[in-house]
Amino acid sequence: MSKFWGRGDDSEEEEEQTEEEEEESSSSSGSSSGSESGSDSDSDSDSDSDSDEDSDEDGPNKFLAGSSDSDSDGARRVVKSEKDKRAGELAQTAEDIRNKMKINDWSSIQELFDTLNQRLEKMKKFFVGSTVPRVYLRLLVDLEDFVVETGANKDIKKKMSSTNSKAYNTMRQRLKKHNMVFAEQLQKVRENPDEESEEEERPARGRRGGADDSDSGDESGDEERAGREAGGLGAGPKAKDKLLTMDPKEITYELVARKMREIIMARGRRGTDKNEAVEMLTYLVGVSKGPAQRFEVLAQLTSSLFDLQTGLTACLPTPVWKKAVANLFEMIKILQDNPHVKVDESAEALEEKAEPAEGAEVRVWGNVVAFVERLDEELFKSLQVIDPHTHEYMARLRDEPVYLALGTKVLEYLQRVGDQSGAARVALRMVEHLYYKTDVVYDAWRKLTMAQQQAAAAGVAAAAAATEEGEEEEETPGLGKLLVPSDYVMAESCHELMRSLVGGIFRHGDERTKARAMLCYIYHKAIHDDFHGARDLLLMSHLQDSIQHMDVSTMILYNRAVAQLGLAAFRAGLIPEAHACLNELYGSGHIKELLAQGISMGKYHEKTPEQELMEKKRQMPFHMHITLELLESAYLTAAMLLEVPNMAANPLNPKKKMISKSFHRIWDTYARQAFTGPPENVRDHIMAASRALAQGDWSKSYEYLRSLNAWNLLPRKEAVLTMLRAKVQEEAVRTYLLSYSHQYASLSLDQLAQMFELPDKQIYSIASKMMIAEELAGSWDQPTRTIVMTAAEASRLQRMALGLADKASTVVDLNERALAYRTGGLRDADEEGGGGGRGRRGGQWDDEGGSGRARGGLVWPAAQCAQGKTC
Repeated sequence: MSKFWGRGDDSEEEEEQTEEEEEESSSSSGSSSGSESGSDSDSDSDSDSDSDEDSDEDGPNKFLAGSSDSDSDGARRVVKSEKDKRAGELAQTAEDIRNKMKINDWSSIQELFDTLNQRLEKMKKFFVGSTVPRVYLRLLVDLEDFVVETGANKDIKKKMSSTNSKAYNTMRQRLKKHNMVFAEQLQKVRENPDEESEEEERPARGRRGGADDSDSGDESGDEERAGREAGGLGAGPKAKDKLLTMDPKEITYELVARKMREIIMARGRRGTDKNEAVEMLTYLVGVSKGPAQRFEVLAQLTSSLFDLQTGLTACLPTPVWKKAVANLFEMIKILQDNPHVKVDESAEALEEKAEPAEGAEVRVWGNVVAFVERLDEELFKSLQVIDPHTHEYMARLRDEPVYLALGTKVLEYLQRVGDQSGAARVALRMVEHLYYKTDVVYDAWRKLTMAQQQAAAAGVAAAAAATEEGEEEEETPGLGKLLVPSDYVMAESCHELMRSLVGGIFRHGDERTKARAMLCYIYHKAIHDDFHGARDLLLMSHLQDSIQHMDVSTMILYNRAVAQLGLAAFRAGLIPEAHACLNELYGSGHIKELLAQGISMGKYHEKTPEQELMEKKRQMPFHMHITLELLESAYLTAAMLLEVPNMAANPLNPKKKMISKSFHRIWDTYARQAFTGPPENVRDHIMAASRALAQGDWSKSYEYLRSLNAWNLLPRKEAVLTMLRAKVQEEAVRTYLLSYSHQYASLSLDQLAQMFELPDKQIYSIASKMMIAEELAGSWDQPTRTIVMTAAEASRLQRMALGLADKASTVVDLNERALAYRTGGLRDADEEGGGGGRGRRGGQWDDEGGSGRARGGLVWPAAQCAQGKTC
């Protein structure tokens, strides 16, 4: 077997090989350090041979072998087995739980406990029999004792927030059931807390040799043992911050401020552990002194939470987002309860300040408006990346009421302190979560919010009752989730809320904020069937003139507003207005990109990776999409009702007065097909309806339109279908009269009313308008109730024959001129007739290929006619 296939062994052989390498390296290092009488030459030869073996295995690393040996004689590369790595992860998680126990953070304990159990499952294949790692059992014992201790201390329980109290009750129930599985092993740990199990000691001795045997007697603490297991071979216990080991009562204002400044200065540096900074700031929140310092620590903690995001396209994890929202709620509560605490973005966070006196005015660093905007951006990005067909997407949408409640509280605070510019920015963020919601959706959203508030209140009451009476309560679904605050009241009408928010933006916002608020308001009016109000706002704002100079996201919002404006006009039966709005979007052929609802891969349009990345970042979340099938159905239906009568009025040149180029392009494509099957998609149905309408068969045309599935998405489907039926009947009358009137000497009004199932007055009105516009050459005969055709219009065959005669005459004239040019007679003829020079025709040809009244003749200029020339 070749070396290539020889390296493809399974993972078990690789693990055995790594363990053998580790045992050889550890035994050789132990023997070299333990025996003082060994010769230097032997050690040098051993190290040289080892480096040669490593260089043969590592390939390019052989060039670095000499430098590594010269730098340190005793340093060796340590290879950890998978078991040691898993054990280190388990020990580190256990240590993290102990740190959270010190600050009484039950929400984090609950999350870390789930992580701990997952890592325990991954270690099961390394267990000897039914043995469980000692560090796991010791943690269960400590957790059980801590739960009992917390339950007995009523002062601590009163200070806990509702979220923390729910998490505590959940952990208390889970831990009781969970520890029943390990009852015997936990009892042994309680009897001998410092004793190591034989299964853990045996492999440890085999790997580490005599050095670990001598050190095992000195290690007695849980922290040192956990640190040794987490650090791997040769690693000492992890150094703990001095502040964590101190009694919280001994921590002063200056210590908290100093530690916070250290974290701020280390932020952004290479090698800084972001998670460790978050944990330390979380601990500082609990030991901070006074509302001002607590606000500062919470502001720095929220900024550090935003640093946990990795990559430009990645979104903030949902638990981290919820923690940031909870921090901001607490920050706003501090500002509301302590008016002497002023937020100033220009305040220096690193400045050393003494502890302020109680009630004295304090300026702290922070920017709540920027935090609200960042939370909105992260929520938007998470909805972009989550699969919209999963329960996770629906759960994420339930966080919108929480964000709206947060925005309301921040808006009230900013209005109270007089920051109108910041209030306008926050109001815009709230508007962008409201403008696309119909009354039905908003009412359901409001009911969900009220149900969440009631569930939260019931959960708090049940938790308090269970804690006082000592009874066990069942786990309630949704505990530990971020719920809407109980003191938040949603507005009853979405329209009234939108109007109040938009009014504040128009008064105090900047130009971009006003433009986006106006577009959102236009969109909102359009989806509530207020077409004329939305149209008037768009025309008064003149946004259609300045939108090209704005950013891309505002352009997308403008396109969305125009699309909804077109749909509103269509629902109202205003077919020309609907076509005018939707034709702007469908004229380019890139409807998905214009609405940011997808990326169409063009055949001849290649995009760079940077362009694709930017377009993906601009995509709208799924629940904000406008249904493209409905848009296409409305646009093509409006184009059909306008274009089919227009083509009937211009049979010789239907493209002379073209209304919709997109419709003509589709029509020509279907006209060139040799066989047309039954309609399948939207275009097939519209083209089938158009062919029936061109023949005057309104019932067949209407049935094709009615069979479209897109109409089911309309809120008032029956009203729209009734409107469509009336429009199809009217346009069928016009098309029939334009196409077949020349074949009749007279048309009966009663017969037309019976054919198209319309009242006599409506048929009379349609025909009269066509006569006035000179589209129909006829007049009414009142006694007989008929339309008498007054002029014999040429039939289609006759019109085609006349066109052919004109073209033939043109060809004959050109041949005669070519012959005259060759024989030299053309120059004399031009000079006699006053033509336009050598080789040029002296007259002008009309559009039909003829030349004035006489077919094939020349039209002389008026000046020559005045001189007596023959015209």
